[in-house]
Amino acid sequence: MPRRTSRRSRSNSAANPRVVAPDYPIRTAAERIIWAKMLNAGQICTNVDYLFLPENKVQEFISEAKAIVNKRFPDINNGDYTAVIDQRSYDRLQETAADAVAKGAQLVDLYGGPAADGRRRIMPPRIAINVDESMDIMQREIFGPLLPIMTYKTKEEVVRYVGDRPRPLAFYVYSNDTALQTYYMNNTISGGVGLNESVIQAGIHNLPFGGIGNSGMGHYHGYEGFITFSKLRPVFKQSPLRTLDLFVPPYKGLPTRLLNIMHKMKS
Repeated sequence: MPRRTSRRSRSNSAANPRVVAPDYPIRTAAERIIWAKMLNAGQICTNVDYLFLPENKVQEFISEAKAIVNKRFPDINNGDYTAVIDQRSYDRLQETAADAVAKGAQLVDLYGGPAADGRRRIMPPRIAINVDESMDIMQREIFGPLLPIMTYKTKEEVVRYVGDRPRPLAFYVYSNDTALQTYYMNNTISGGVGLNESVIQAGIHNLPFGGIGNSGMGHYHGYEGFITFSKLRPVFKQSPLRTLDLFVPPYKGLPTRLLNIMHKMKS
């Protein structure tokens, strides 16, 4: 079983969480999550960085994920799948995976086709289980095809964990229970939310896109983008009758009477 800890993450980066509720079909969740995780080889800022699954759903998810990956990518080198952007990023991802294994995690290969071409920085997707906070994979945005899985028993446990970490750019909830969706939205803070889908909210231009806290401030897209990148110039023009003249010193007399009247009107 994946290990958990309640201490706050040491990382300043904001990792994007995803939770699959017990009511949601695992096959559908796997299809949508793996699609997103392999899109651009996971190199998307709103992609999932760690996944919460019910304790009894991990092996089913892994089995579905393997079937999906190998059906969609029978040969990961044929151009349908993207390479890691540069050697530095490729090396960082390999070191992240090695660090997780060295500290007790188990890596599960999802791809079973011809060997990936490392010279072209092709990196197959892998799931990490038995993860904990000491591992680099749980300390920052992954930005690649590695997917840590954690288990949970209660929705409160998920909310506490997400709340103890830097505020993410995106939070994803897979559930058909509208009350549960609302619970997660009301009890977490993130730049955006995806319900039963991944990544897509960032590409809808009539939805404002942006982060909060460690994931950034402000938002753009459409009208919100215009406001974010514009500077409003406030202008005040005094009228011929200046009411502030009624409140200049000496305060004894008319100014005090006026202030007392205003105070009584307010109370």
